[in-house]
Amino acid sequence: MEKNKTKQKSITVNLIANGIKTLMSVLFPLITFPYASRVLGASGIGKVNYANSIISYFSLFAALGISTYAVREGARIRDNQDKFNKFSKEMLRINLCTTFAAYVAFAVFLCFPVLRGYKPLLIIFSAGIIFATIGMEWLFIINEEYAYITKRAVLFQLVSLVLLFLLVRSKEDYCWYAALTVISSGGSAILNLWHSRKFIDWKKKYDYEYRRHLRPILLIFGTSVASSIYMTMDTTMLGAMKGDTATGIYTAAVKINLVVSTLIGTVSSTILPRVSYYIGNGLKKEYEQLMKTSVNMLLMIAIPASIGMMCTSDILILLFSGAEFIGGSLAAKILSAKVVVAAINRILAYQVCTPYKKDKEVLVSTILGAVFNLIANAVLIPLFGVNGAAIATLGSEVVVFIVLSWYSRQVFEMKSLYSCLPIYLVLSAGFFAVRAAVDHLVIGTLFRLTATVGISALGYFGILLLMKDPYLCTFMKGFIERFKRKIKRG
Repeated sequence: MEKNKTKQKSITVNLIANGIKTLMSVLFPLITFPYASRVLGASGIGKVNYANSIISYFSLFAALGISTYAVREGARIRDNQDKFNKFSKEMLRINLCTTFAAYVAFAVFLCFPVLRGYKPLLIIFSAGIIFATIGMEWLFIINEEYAYITKRAVLFQLVSLVLLFLLVRSKEDYCWYAALTVISSGGSAILNLWHSRKFIDWKKKYDYEYRRHLRPILLIFGTSVASSIYMTMDTTMLGAMKGDTATGIYTAAVKINLVVSTLIGTVSSTILPRVSYYIGNGLKKEYEQLMKTSVNMLLMIAIPASIGMMCTSDILILLFSGAEFIGGSLAAKILSAKVVVAAINRILAYQVCTPYKKDKEVLVSTILGAVFNLIANAVLIPLFGVNGAAIATLGSEVVVFIVLSWYSRQVFEMKSLYSCLPIYLVLSAGFFAVRAAVDHLVIGTLFRLTATVGISALGYFGILLLMKDPYLCTFMKGFIERFKRKIKRG
């Protein structure tokens, strides 16, 4: 049996590399969305996001939960090259079958007359389905190839940025705006296929076993479907009930929060392969220590980010979307609270339940959240419009949190995860006082945002350093030591 002990990559380096990638994915919308929203208007942005929300369901079916399952199981056996090679090929072949089925369903769906006005956008977005499949992002996550993923992502973001300014010039260019996403994913998929030869011997033949993977994949798929409902159903139902303009306004509110949520999600997504590796190889002590550190680091970032967005959502929408979208300010404040709850949910689902193969429990929690979301959207959107959609989404995350917490305590001591939460919460509450003071002392929207964020961030992290917060100090120490080693080598 061929077995190679792969060298463990530094968690700090992984977090920094994945953090840079995520930061770029944060900065990219901050550059592109303000430009696109002003050129295309609320109606054009609404069309694009409505079409994208529809395609997301077909993408979800094609993905079938394979990525999460592949990362969890692949990380356990990555030291065994022969087993890993066979497993990876099985994952790709299953994914190709589900992708074909998704395209058949999509072809039937396109025949509905109600979608006539969205057909070009739907066809453009649908190309991303096959690109996601052949791109095999899970392969590089399993092997913690975050440096490669980051370089590739930054490259195509820069290409997309140049093309945006060249191709999106008027309200009629919304199809080009949609195509930029597909161009980026297509380029990434081609590079991934080429780079995959480092991990997979494509010529080697095996007796493939597909059936043993299907049950856990389908359980994860059920979770993904339910999760997608309360992540995208707000946009879909809002578009159907209130039209493209309301969807565009709501999109502005969602974008602000999505940017920060994506950045915070870096902690959970980066650590998942290592968590699975520890559990799969019986390293429980290392797992528990990693969990405590990662959760408290996540809360240290998520809580101030959430409260900071509550303080500045009106400024952010004015600066990055324009006055036409200011109606989404309250919705942005409501969704800001979701940032913390969603971040904890990712930890509970993918770092506690999923590595311990509690897929049924994650599915139950997500279904309950999805059911709540459907009912709440149906009731609240007609009454409160975009704000009703935001309340329904926040409520869904709270429902999922309650259920996941109940299941997670069966395998982990939950109290230890939130030891520093009160400190982070109290310090972050001071941001409201900072914003009030800045409004009286500073003139100009951009200057108010810069002053509020700058003073709040310096005060928050400065106090934590004075208090010698163990998680911040550990991260800073590791970063500085690695930086010094880099300088000595270079």
